[in-house]
Amino acid sequence: MPTRIDAPAKCELRSVIRFYQAEGNSAAETHRRMRRECGRNFMSDCVVREWCRKFKDGRTDVRDEEEQERKSVATEDLVKRLPCSFWGSLNGTYLIS
Repeated sequence: MPTRIDAPAKCELRSVIRFYQAEGNSAAETHRRMRRECGRNFMSDCVVREWCRKFKDGRTDVRDEEEQERKSVATEDLVKRLPCSFWGSLNGTYLIS
């Protein structure tokens, strides 16, 4: 008997959405099928529809865009406030202009 995955990752759920859509299921049917498998609180109907739309428009990646392109939290002001001892501990790995 198959076991239920209690806390699936977002990318796993999106992969299922992509698979069901490739089978020709509508967004509503995809949501119904996933709700049967994952329980009621896995993902809203609106989110499933949004991902169905993204895949229909040609998206293939199931990961969040933020995960792919993480923004740096370092600002020029923050870098200037770091003590010189920090930069010396990097063994010349980084240069400050």
